[in-house]
Amino acid sequence: MKNRYILLLFLLFLGISDAMAQRVQEVETSGVVYDKSTGETLPGVNIICRDAKTKKRIRGTISDLEGHFKIKTPLDVELYFTNVAMKPSTYRVKKAAAGVNIFMVEDVTEIEETVIVGQRRVNKASVTSSNFVVRAEELAETPVANVMSLLQGRVAGLNIQLNNGLPGAQGTMTIRGISDISVVGNNDTGWNLASSAPLFVVDGIPQSEVKDYDSQGLVSGSGVSPLSTIPFEDIANIQILKDAAATSLYGSAGAYGVILIETKKGNSVKPKVAYSGNFTVSTPPRLRDVAIGNAERNLIKWQILNNDTSRIYHGYQDLMFMPQISDSLNPYWNNSTDWQDQFYRVTYNQSHNVSFSGGNDLFNYKINGNYYTEKGIVKNTDFNRYSLTGNMNYRSPNSKFAIGVDMKVGFTDNSTGSGSAVSQSGVASAASASSLLPPPSLYTASVDALQVFGTSNSNVGSNYSTTVNLEYLLPYRIQWKGVFNYSYNVSESEQFKPAVLNNDNYRSYEENYSSNTSEVYINTYLYRDFDLYIANVGLTAGIRYNSKKWTGNTVSFKGLPNDYILGPAGYALSDGSASVSENQSTFALILNPTFSFKGSRTFKAGGEKYIFTPTLSPELSSVYGKKTKWLFNPSLGFRWNIGYEGFMERFSHFLDNMSIRATWGRVVKYSATRYDVYGTYDINSNNLYDGESYIPINFDRLPNVHLDPVTTTTWNLGYETSLFNNRLSTDINLYYRQVDNQLSDVRLPDHAGFGNVRSTEVSLVNYGLEVFLRGKPLPVQSKWNLECGLNFSMNKDVVTKLPNEARQLINKDAWVANRLGGSATAMLLYINKGVYATDEDVPVDPVTGKRLRVGTSTSEEAYFKAGDPIWVDVNGDYIIDEKDRVVAGNAQPLINGGFYFNLGYKNVSVHVNTSFTLKRDVINSVLANTLKSYTYPAKRKIDDLKKDAAIVPIESYNFWTESNRYNAVYPNPYNYHHNKEIDPFREAQTLFLEDGSYFKINTVSVSYRLPKSWLSVLRVGGVTLKASVNNIWIFSNYSGISPESVNGLGRDYSGGYPNARTWTMGVVLNL
Repeated sequence: MKNRYILLLFLLFLGISDAMAQRVQEVETSGVVYDKSTGETLPGVNIICRDAKTKKRIRGTISDLEGHFKIKTPLDVELYFTNVAMKPSTYRVKKAAAGVNIFMVEDVTEIEETVIVGQRRVNKASVTSSNFVVRAEELAETPVANVMSLLQGRVAGLNIQLNNGLPGAQGTMTIRGISDISVVGNNDTGWNLASSAPLFVVDGIPQSEVKDYDSQGLVSGSGVSPLSTIPFEDIANIQILKDAAATSLYGSAGAYGVILIETKKGNSVKPKVAYSGNFTVSTPPRLRDVAIGNAERNLIKWQILNNDTSRIYHGYQDLMFMPQISDSLNPYWNNSTDWQDQFYRVTYNQSHNVSFSGGNDLFNYKINGNYYTEKGIVKNTDFNRYSLTGNMNYRSPNSKFAIGVDMKVGFTDNSTGSGSAVSQSGVASAASASSLLPPPSLYTASVDALQVFGTSNSNVGSNYSTTVNLEYLLPYRIQWKGVFNYSYNVSESEQFKPAVLNNDNYRSYEENYSSNTSEVYINTYLYRDFDLYIANVGLTAGIRYNSKKWTGNTVSFKGLPNDYILGPAGYALSDGSASVSENQSTFALILNPTFSFKGSRTFKAGGEKYIFTPTLSPELSSVYGKKTKWLFNPSLGFRWNIGYEGFMERFSHFLDNMSIRATWGRVVKYSATRYDVYGTYDINSNNLYDGESYIPINFDRLPNVHLDPVTTTTWNLGYETSLFNNRLSTDINLYYRQVDNQLSDVRLPDHAGFGNVRSTEVSLVNYGLEVFLRGKPLPVQSKWNLECGLNFSMNKDVVTKLPNEARQLINKDAWVANRLGGSATAMLLYINKGVYATDEDVPVDPVTGKRLRVGTSTSEEAYFKAGDPIWVDVNGDYIIDEKDRVVAGNAQPLINGGFYFNLGYKNVSVHVNTSFTLKRDVINSVLANTLKSYTYPAKRKIDDLKKDAAIVPIESYNFWTESNRYNAVYPNPYNYHHNKEIDPFREAQTLFLEDGSYFKINTVSVSYRLPKSWLSVLRVGGVTLKASVNNIWIFSNYSGISPESVNGLGRDYSGGYPNARTWTMGVVLNL
């Protein structure tokens, strides 16, 4: 018995000793938890101390508001860090340690990503439609006036061409090809393809996108995109909806695609104050090489003396009446003015952004203020933005009720100088002036030149938007959600020309255009889902209402008192027009059931293997004609998540997900205006009958109440995979889209009494392939982070129907041909086969015995000879005229895409974004005008020297000369009397048709986060230094300035706004 007690005491002693030993061996570990991608600290991280082998929990703690943690643990245990939306991280305790840095990475897999469908946020694995999400942190960190420019080359099927360098404007943008083959413009402002831009939706509210052309095809407005009021720093993600199954939920407005932009919300337990500041230098691109001063004078003199055979004096008489040549010692003519240098400049710009945010899942808030200023590289052009946004969101603890308030106020001020929203005609004209003219001055230089500096062209825009989001969980788990928005936009454009710069009898001129738009938008629905164990059934039913009211007017004055007093105008009111308020109301029903089946066997819990989503959205609008009442937007979508099938379990060690999607959808859009349907009146003071005024109808266009709505039908087949824990993912789509009932003008016979009538008998088909590949090749444990992506799309457009069953329609002024089975942007050109080496090579008419000639002229200079272009005489009448033009070239690219990579190492990150466009034809209008400048060298009047007078050296071009007869590419440019008749350098010929393919390095940005140890000295939460370069370089065989600076019809014209190269330095402070 005694021995038993002794044994018990001995065992008790050993246990106490062991416990004390373990107690002695406990050590303290402290440090900070960081978000590896942003470098910010993470509060509220769960930290569990557990056995390294058995994973049994010993004790735990959480990180504080600053991300700091401190915990005492035994040796050789494991600290396990977990947080919502972050991948778990571990740390092995070997000894006591302080200053331990734990980096956690975001846990976002392809299958767990959420997207917005209508107004609901759903798991991407449940989405049947084609969409793509780009998060803001994936984009290059560089300030831009329009965030869409950063998406160039990032999304398969989204073709962005930055061909408008006007500050605040955006280039052309299409989703899966063009949707409208209409040609707008005129011979003065130039011709362009009608816009096929998608619908933009910001925080659930559709935006009215800018239009550079009005309904008559005239340039109008400031050209500033509404997206330019959204600062890049405030954007959380951008989602692109491509097929009709996705866009049908947005009704007729989404016929050409939808782009959703979501702004940031507060998400920090500790209130955060962040500042971002940037300083940018913008530099002009490469400009034309121009002969300056004496070089220009010698070129003109040599050409006239050696190529004028029309008179016995051989050019001397012309030179005598050209004071810029004969009176070269006169100070007025003895100049060497580089006009391009006068108009283009290097600019210094800045932007500042301040935000205040905080909150959690139940309550969060964010206020963001932004100031952005950009001076254009064309003088007298600029863009300034002031914006203030705020949002606040509350959700009850039981999640039954939620309310969110979003307010946005934006103010923009931009100037287009002497140009318009899409072209800079003043600069284009003045920059081509003769270098022999003196520099800009009120007394010496051209009016076009001074208009660039002296014309005041201010475009001020203000926009206000308030949105209230409400959610409530009704009985029987029926969820109700409502979105209520009111927006008000004001636009004011004012142009003023001083009297000395106005060609109208030297009277000052002022023009004012003002408009305001108010809009009410309501979207409310009910949602209920039913979990049937092996299946899930959901139903969304709601209504959408949109009411818009627009008012605008224009007024112009001439002969104002002086250049500083703009009124009163007195009798000099010259022109004015006013528009009464126009209203448009749209009402739509939304019915969107969802059927998903889990099946009887799946190896992933909760996985939905088969998903079927039909949608129906009937819509009624106040602008519809009598024939059209309701428009129906139906769609069907199916998704098969193959990765959830039981037979795929064997591949689960590397396969995250595999799915196939198939959709069909139709979106109907009424594009005709009420004036197309009911006609217009001709209100004119000259309409008099027997001394009495009357108001007749306008006979230019016949009213048509039977116009059909534009119908877009899309088929889409998609395939998605995600491998190796989302380290490799693919998204491939095949699509077929048909656009029927497009608006077009049809000319009427003379006896009809009307000039033309609007018709809806045009159809267009786009079909193609989209491929997106994304890879993260480095292991998760690596100190390096690397993500790279490649995307490309192939798209082909085909015209399938034309008005009155025509097989071909020709626009002679824009030289565009629409032919059944052909491209919508096919060009109508003369076929160039080279240059006639000798006179004997020119074809001779066997009937008349005379050589081939041009046009209707029978003068001696109208007949072709050596040095002239070989144009194909298509109809064989030995006359080159419009009948000999044929369809050649396509302005739309066959392939476009891009490549990007994001590289990070510790505190340094690098973003590189590129894009490419392949198989696109471009007319080199700049080269044509360059060679054409030699056609009129004998300019006698000063006004003739103010435009189209610059001489560009052409020695590097292979043109015909007496010594270079047989290998010449270009005609003889020097025989100017003859060339005035032949016009050998006309743009509409295949001589200037070039391959517009290019590969472009869009952006390279670098950022560096200061180490945490440095921040304690600065007493800030985080500091990031960044630098970036935009529009770096274009690789192309194109001989012009830039293959990207072309319009929708493939014309490289010098009248546009060039894109600047920008260099930016910036800092981000988190306080």
